[in-house]
Amino acid sequence: MKLYEAMFLVDSNRARQDHAKVIEELTAVIQKGGAQVVNCDRWDERKLAYPIAKRRRGTYYLCHFRAEGEAISRIERAASLDEAILRVLITVDEDGAAFPVFEVEPDEEGFGGGRPDRDSRGGRDRDRDRDRDRDRDEDRGHRSPVPADEPAAPAPGA
Repeated sequence: MKLYEAMFLVDSNRARQDHAKVIEELTAVIQKGGAQVVNCDRWDERKLAYPIAKRRRGTYYLCHFRAEGEAISRIERAASLDEAILRVLITVDEDGAAFPVFEVEPDEEGFGGGRPDRDSRGGRDRDRDRDRDRDRDEDRGHRSPVPADEPAAPAPGA
């Protein structure tokens, strides 16, 4: 039996209502496929890149389990029949060890916590971008445009 990990995307409304019931449902889905559950933990709630089944937010659950290869298709089938599960991705845990899932504090930078205000973002630095573009143009041999009142220099070898 190999060790697998499954990332389930679950409807956030259901996950917020009863976290323990969602864990039970996911465990039941895995066991229907004929696998042994090692652990199953809530990972994170995120805004989805695009709506899935008319939902814009989803909660991710990471589950580790041991199973034979043919059990994976049965687990995926059982997950597709469960209304709460929006998506599932199952992969082989290559190193053979199930790692505990650690909750990330919402105030940690880059996770949850909402959108930072525009002044505190480390985003674009216009001066740095302008300098980089100028250096790139010099490396390529680009020249500044010639003003309209000056005649253009003849091309070399003409």
